[in-house]
Amino acid sequence: MNSAGFSEMFKSRGDTGIRFAELLDRVSDIAPDVRFRFTSPHPKDFPDPLLDVIASKENVCNHVHIPAQSGNTDMLYRMRRNHSRESYLELIDNIRSKIPGVSLSSDFIVGFCGETDAEFEDTISLIETV
Repeated sequence: MNSAGFSEMFKSRGDTGIRFAELLDRVSDIAPDVRFRFTSPHPKDFPDPLLDVIASKENVCNHVHIPAQSGNTDMLYRMRRNHSRESYLELIDNIRSKIPGVSLSSDFIVGFCGETDAEFEDTISLIETV
């Protein structure tokens, strides 16, 4: 199950593969002395099963690096991010509810082709909100 506002791009080839959440769950059990950190995915790559693994495993870092790129929906679509500001904020709320005490970091692009001052201000607003 993906977070609201994000679509799944992965296409399974039958029953031969597993999802990333299951892989992370398995390797964290196999190697309990290793710390695992999942970094820089697209926001669509944080379905609830992955958040549940991060929350439940001692050796999976409670840090989520989740690139926003912009705080403006129109700019996000021009960047081909294919989600809205609102869906990003809903995902952040979901992450915080599933992983108490989570630390968050992000990436931003400013000065993207055609970005207006108002669009830039939306990015500043997103940073302040999150």
